[in-house]
Amino acid sequence: MDIKLKNRYTYILTFIICVYMFAIFSLSVEDIIKNRDYLKAEPYFTSSMFENEIAGYSNNIQALNETYKDFSKKSEDEKVTSEELMSSKSLYDSNFINKENEINEKYKNDILEAEQVGNKNKIIRLNDAKTREIEEFKKEDTKTLMDLKKEIIAYKTEDYENIKKAVEGKSNIKYYLTKGKNNVMDTNIADVTDINLYVKNNALYSIKFSQKSLENNIQMNSIYQWLGTSGEIYFIIPKGINQNSYTYKNYIYSNSVRQRIIKEVIIGFVALIIGITFILILRKNNEEIAFIQKSKKWYQKIPLDVKIFIFIFYFFIISFYMSRVSFFYKPYNLGHVYILTVIAMYIFYIYLNFRVVLGFRKNKQLFRDEVKKCLFNNLSKRCIILLTVVFAVSLLGAVITLMAGSILIIIPISYAFCYMLFIIIYSLNKIRFFNNIIKGTQEIVSGNLNYNIEEKGRGDLFQLAHNINNMKASFKKSLENEIKSERLKSELITNVSHDLKTPLTSIINYVDLLKKEGLTKEESNGYIDILDRKSQRLKILIDDLFEASKMASGAVQLNMEKLDVIALLQQALAELDEKINNSSLIFKLKVPGQKVYANLDGKRTWRVFENLINNILKYTLPNTRVYIELLVDGDKIIISMKNISSYEMDFDNEEIFERFIRGDMSRNTEGSGLGLSIAKSILELQGGNLSIEIDGDLFKAKVIVPLFTVEG
Repeated sequence: MDIKLKNRYTYILTFIICVYMFAIFSLSVEDIIKNRDYLKAEPYFTSSMFENEIAGYSNNIQALNETYKDFSKKSEDEKVTSEELMSSKSLYDSNFINKENEINEKYKNDILEAEQVGNKNKIIRLNDAKTREIEEFKKEDTKTLMDLKKEIIAYKTEDYENIKKAVEGKSNIKYYLTKGKNNVMDTNIADVTDINLYVKNNALYSIKFSQKSLENNIQMNSIYQWLGTSGEIYFIIPKGINQNSYTYKNYIYSNSVRQRIIKEVIIGFVALIIGITFILILRKNNEEIAFIQKSKKWYQKIPLDVKIFIFIFYFFIISFYMSRVSFFYKPYNLGHVYILTVIAMYIFYIYLNFRVVLGFRKNKQLFRDEVKKCLFNNLSKRCIILLTVVFAVSLLGAVITLMAGSILIIIPISYAFCYMLFIIIYSLNKIRFFNNIIKGTQEIVSGNLNYNIEEKGRGDLFQLAHNINNMKASFKKSLENEIKSERLKSELITNVSHDLKTPLTSIINYVDLLKKEGLTKEESNGYIDILDRKSQRLKILIDDLFEASKMASGAVQLNMEKLDVIALLQQALAELDEKINNSSLIFKLKVPGQKVYANLDGKRTWRVFENLINNILKYTLPNTRVYIELLVDGDKIIISMKNISSYEMDFDNEEIFERFIRGDMSRNTEGSGLGLSIAKSILELQGGNLSIEIDGDLFKAKVIVPLFTVEG
């Protein structure tokens, strides 16, 4: 097999011929299987049709020899038995009564309606009409026993003549019934002495039955009973059979079909050999045309379970089509080309599936990936069960109707087709939606956190798109917080460096000045005072830093006790009274008249109030009022401190609690930037909270602590 294809057009032609050869082979195999009974040596005489014909013929023979034996010689009284006459009389009487009951039922409802309304005239008129109809029927259809006897004789005479005509004379079937050698019981063959010689010289076909051969033959059971133990019967189709007879026409037709089937066997075998030869040629050249490659790529995009569904459905459609279509007949016309093309397209489809299966065999991972991409893997179990049941029912209906041979096969086939069409459209929509989700995830992975996946419909894919969008939003927010946190950390390092470096630099500079000779007493004392302030400033910064670290780690020992919060607040204001008086601010305090208790660490809570009041003194606009209010709300104590800022507050509420963050971004004021952070940590450790609200230039700090309650 050393044949090389020179160009792609030759390859295309070779492939088309190969596909069409397999189509011819498939059609021949289908027709051979469908007509396999005609391959026997005598297709008609060995068929069930001929067997039924012989069975009917043998029943006629038995009737002539038993039921109608010497019928023409019998008198009229002998032709009809008393049992037959009485049976006919019973049947006639039953029909007569039924007819009379029908007439009564005909008038029954009308008479009842007339009785209900009390219409006596209508009742009388209906009863008279019913009586007249019954009497007329009796007059017209009254038969005596003699009439019935004549009917029976007429029927039996006609039946006898028909059977006699079918069996004797110019019958298409000859018979020879004997019980033992030379003991002829009955025959319609004239002047025969040797039946075997007659069969040899005159029979187109013959068959002999004995009691043993008929023992299990249900159709000829009556002959089996009639022959006895030694009886034999010959059925002979003579060579001179009437060519217009039913038997001869069936004989000729069956033989013609047999000849055609033999030719189909040869044609199918040759087509198979040619197809296999061309396959080997194509494999040796090892190339594919563009159309086949595109078809394979397109087909591979279909989910595996949809492929299987289409394969099964297509198989049933083609099987049904091939079982109904006739291809091997003359004259040849365009209809043959159409049929062959339909089957060739199916062969090409089988080829595509074969290539897919071959790919799975070579690459097991490819098969696993295809299973994961199955459409039903993306649908709910309830949906899978529903689709499977609906398809199974439609397919079962199609098979049952097909087996029944009904034209109504078009109903389940159409239903299954519409179902498949719905599944394909539904699947494509789901696949398109799924592809959109894949595209969205790729956008998000590439860093486009503003991309939003379209959410439409309902079901698992909608939920998946919704969850991905939520995850993206959460991730985006988390990323923004992380960036903000990194920025704050950077600012923390910068602020710590600045706040520690400033007093330290001053200390170094003034120490250098003190080292110089020729300083006066006053200059030295001035430098020492400055060193003292800067060192105290540095000490406060370091103490606050350690305090903030301890608070953040929670490694703080609290001394919780019942305290009067109002008294503690007033104490803090009193401690800072000098600073307050030296400022231009006016403090307004509003508290309840009775004591308000809370379970707190007094020293650390006092530190909270001190930090908040110091914060007010540093950053409040001069000559403005400061409002401090304490109130009880349920089980909470709320302390609010409101002041007008002396600078523009363009920072986030939460950022002000970060360490070393100040409202004064220029950092010109005294302070560590840890006050609010420490205050918030102290309150949270005690079950309270500190929040900040900003409204324009209005700065409001709100302290919340739990109200003291007695358990029990």
